[in-house]
Amino acid sequence: MRIKKIFIIVLMVLSLLTIGIAAEATFMKSKESNLTNDIAQPSLFDVDITFTIQTGEGCGCEPIPGVSIHAFGGEGSVQGITDEDGICVLSLAVNGEYRVLIESEDYQTIDFEFVIIDEQSFLFHMYEKEESSVQTTSLFHNILSRLLSK
Repeated sequence: MRIKKIFIIVLMVLSLLTIGIAAEATFMKSKESNLTNDIAQPSLFDVDITFTIQTGEGCGCEPIPGVSIHAFGGEGSVQGITDEDGICVLSLAVNGEYRVLIESEDYQTIDFEFVIIDEQSFLFHMYEKEESSVQTTSLFHNILSRLLSK
């Protein structure tokens, strides 16, 4: 009689564990499906994102024409160049996640990521590349190359 009770208790515990594992698997699959649906929602339309690029500080800011702006995302790639007022407008997909590179030969690169919610405007101040940092990098690269070649 005692062995029957122990057997029944063990059987009940194993049954509860099996039900719990199955319920958790179903819950995780449902949660994963909802997350995928949230991320994979297609864009209904594009909006204009305005980038204004300047140099200087305070009231002495000047627009930088000819700056290249590239937006990369799952929705594709878009690029543009700032006009004489330092402005570039890109048409990007709503709900799209983009990585943006703002580059100019004479200025430090700006690299950032963002999600398009609605029409937005960005103002960036670019700083000139420093000669000393380029020389330091070259010197470091030369030393490292010599050490590795030995």
